[in-house]
Amino acid sequence: MRLIRFYQKYLSKKRCPYKPSCSEYTLECINNQGVLIGILLGAWRILRCNPFTKGGYDPAPEPFFKKRWLL
Repeated sequence: MRLIRFYQKYLSKKRCPYKPSCSEYTLECINNQGVLIGILLGAWRILRCNPFTKGGYDPAPEPFFKKRWLL
């Protein structure tokens, strides 16, 4: 996650056609899904991000396993 933050701060050109940006999407996926699945989802998003895409709003998926408490 530190590498992504470093990229966002120093290397990013902020021209991603998607909202949230690809790096923000990857961080959200890591937080929601865990490291392995989050990185895979982020990599898939980066592969889809190219000059020929329309872009738009593409939120990170909700956590797959949600804690449900029965009262």
